[in-house]
Amino acid sequence: METGDASYIKQLNRKILLEEIIKNKLLSRSDLARITGLNKATVSAQVNRFIQENLVVETEGNESTNRGRRPIMLEINGDAGYSIGVDIDATHISFLFMTLNGRTIDTLHTKIAFEDISQLTAQLIETLTPLINKYNQSYQPLGLVGISIGIHGIVNNKQEIIFTPKEEWSNINIKSKLEEAFHTSVYIDNNANLSVFAEQVFDEHIPDLFCITLYSGIGLGIINNNRIYRGYQGFAGEIGHMIVESHGLECPCGNKGCWELYASERALISILEENNIPLQDAFDKKNLKSCDIINQYIEYLEIGLNNVINIFNPEKVVLNGSLINGNSPFITDITSKLKSKMNNYREIRASKLGEKSCTLGGAALALKNFFEIDSIDFTGYNYIQHLSQSQDS
Repeated sequence: METGDASYIKQLNRKILLEEIIKNKLLSRSDLARITGLNKATVSAQVNRFIQENLVVETEGNESTNRGRRPIMLEINGDAGYSIGVDIDATHISFLFMTLNGRTIDTLHTKIAFEDISQLTAQLIETLTPLINKYNQSYQPLGLVGISIGIHGIVNNKQEIIFTPKEEWSNINIKSKLEEAFHTSVYIDNNANLSVFAEQVFDEHIPDLFCITLYSGIGLGIINNNRIYRGYQGFAGEIGHMIVESHGLECPCGNKGCWELYASERALISILEENNIPLQDAFDKKNLKSCDIINQYIEYLEIGLNNVINIFNPEKVVLNGSLINGNSPFITDITSKLKSKMNNYREIRASKLGEKSCTLGGAALALKNFFEIDSIDFTGYNYIQHLSQSQDS
């Protein structure tokens, strides 16, 4: 019993120290002891183990002490290994490679060649294998430490794909096959869950945060008390299939009038195409037809958003869509319609991560699981301002 207790405390201290080293980017052993309240001997013993495991490296600080000696600083050993985030969307697959300290080193987009899940899995393996071999040579000694894959559909707590509306995949488990192919841990999750995780890890590390993705469908990712909220079986957040028109359009899920048939960006683009209105002209206020379409789209978006706010009372809601991101008037139009006295929230804003949110969240989740920590915080690294500079292969 004493051994178990000691082992638990040791593991707890390990988590605390790693989380602080990641969060603070660069700090000394004495800083760690002061921040965590752990004694210096405990900190030193744990740090020495981190160095042996190639998780942490020592560098000389810039500021000198009283006798002119520069302090020895600690930081995550970014060059020791990397993770991969994958986003399987309706028509394409996106990949993002990330170092142990959260820096994006490569991105790639490729078209989906197959709708059959077995063939698509083979495509994943074929695409990633040469890249993994390449980066395993550059990021040593740990190499690839994990892969997370975002699915636009229902994923249960066992990481099984239960259903995807577009491809109609159901009751599928690709995790074990991918782990066998890549010789690393593979995590399967809903894309909205990975998107909201990225928002917390890279932009705003608050304990309660919502992210609504609006691309090919609509998904809701929920961070509650610093954890991804998954519900009873892992199905939480499928708000795209919330009914907003009881006798509306038929949805592949089996219902009629689902929200994403009216308020996803794919739905908006489809209506614009039916009316021969190019997307770049959709916001031309001189075109009455496009104005009517946009106004109706915003109205449907507001209906669903109103329901989400009234049900969950979120602190902050991040809206993530290619049309909304960087379009502040869009946010103003939406929030102006939320006039109910029951609407209580602190802020609704557009995502700064955009279409990379799922792959960023996936790669970050793989790192979190590799480090075996409860929370991972890269907000102090200012990575967001460099995201737009990363080049897709």
